[in-house]
Amino acid sequence: MIELYVALGVLAVCLYFKWSCSHWRRVGNVDGPSPLPLFGNTLEQVLGTKHFGEIFDEVYKSYPSAAWVGIYQMFNKPSIVVRDLELVKDILVGDFASFNKNAFEVDEKVDPLIAMNPFVQDGEKWKERRSALIPLFSASKIRTVFPIIKNVAENLLQHVTDTRGASPDFEAKEMCGRFTVDSVSSSAFGIDAESITNPDGEFARNCFEFFNPNSTASFVRSLLLNFCPKVAAALNIGFVPGHVARWIHGMVGEVFRQRQSGEVKRQDMFQALYESLSQNDQPVRGDEIAGHSLTFLSEGFETSSTLMSYLLYELASNQDIQERVLNELDSLLKDSNGQLTDEVVQKLSYLELTMYETLRLHSPVFALSKVCVKEYELPPQYGTGNKRVRIAPGTVAIIPVYGIHLDPEIYPDPYKFNPDRFLEENKKARHRYAFLSFGEGPRICLGMKFGLLQSKLGIATLLSKYRVELSPKQELPLEFSKTCFLLAPKNGIWVRFVERR
Repeated sequence: MIELYVALGVLAVCLYFKWSCSHWRRVGNVDGPSPLPLFGNTLEQVLGTKHFGEIFDEVYKSYPSAAWVGIYQMFNKPSIVVRDLELVKDILVGDFASFNKNAFEVDEKVDPLIAMNPFVQDGEKWKERRSALIPLFSASKIRTVFPIIKNVAENLLQHVTDTRGASPDFEAKEMCGRFTVDSVSSSAFGIDAESITNPDGEFARNCFEFFNPNSTASFVRSLLLNFCPKVAAALNIGFVPGHVARWIHGMVGEVFRQRQSGEVKRQDMFQALYESLSQNDQPVRGDEIAGHSLTFLSEGFETSSTLMSYLLYELASNQDIQERVLNELDSLLKDSNGQLTDEVVQKLSYLELTMYETLRLHSPVFALSKVCVKEYELPPQYGTGNKRVRIAPGTVAIIPVYGIHLDPEIYPDPYKFNPDRFLEENKKARHRYAFLSFGEGPRICLGMKFGLLQSKLGIATLLSKYRVELSPKQELPLEFSKTCFLLAPKNGIWVRFVERR
């Protein structure tokens, strides 16, 4: 009898997987890659042999005439990979009400700090938490912290000057990460983290551990949180490790106490956050201000350091382009008596083009994943057809940023570093939604302007004295990590700085 029950159980499991793996065929003979039971099309991601961005890119390339492609994520959950840029526009803007949620599930009890981030919220909570952060990233507020960021950039330049003689090779991702840690800690909290000169300091150590996890345990933790969020919550496993959460609370609590007591008075981003949360005489909760502070760290630290390090790599690899950047910088510095002012930085138009081209070729985000929140009718999968498929709430629409940015139909010779792609006339010739490193629509990246400013100022400060070259330690071709959620170099980006005047 036991054998019969076992056989029936195995049969039931097999029938379930056969049924779940046939969703797209059942709803309309939708084209897409064949799934595996349980793993769907994600086995290589689970094994760590491919980044999910590469998997979606392969799907994108395999169906060149499709507007969208049916795929299966873990546990055979049906999803779509979006190819048509008009459909991308609809999902991000035109039909935002149907896709206003990111595919990122967080348990507020387990992860109260992450839960304050508008990225993980939808509906009224998203509106409320995003509106609390908007004042921090206004153009006027960013201008007020320019001198603070400039001082940190000068510290970075001095560090390079002091150490390049004895140790000429710099790992750019780590170096730029230290710069952005100090920039954010100073401009947001009035704290001198000193991570440029002391990489083992508390602020730097906690930021790097949280934003750059690279251990096998961290990879497994990430898979569990992404694919089995309810199991992770039941096991009390969150995105923010306990000791990092305690550090955030302690650091923010001390800054909060100093501001309330009047010991410290600064018109920085923390003050703007406090004033925004204090409107209508409502008391500010500890979790609330600590969570928003973590959001600001995430907006200002990781993606900016990624942009800076990959830009240094591209300038070192393309000396002719670097020469144009240096000529522009020298010309503007000559007119300003050698001072790298806010006005000079704003006028560095060619440097800005190189930044956008770096973000295209090395986007920190590989994909945008949006959850369908109400039944939605997709356009025909192929232009010649007329059959429309309706997707149910909970279906994830994946916009493959990595694939779109490297599509030769959109960007000819896509692996070539060519900043002129972002000249105004060339931008107008492309579809607006062909560049998605910051997202688009109502959920566009809040910290975009701040991130671009600190990156631009940091790079310009370094180039005011040095030319950048690849180090002999640099491994070619440059590869990225398969196990990190955001873009990260597999074995570092190694450069040298050569004095030019």
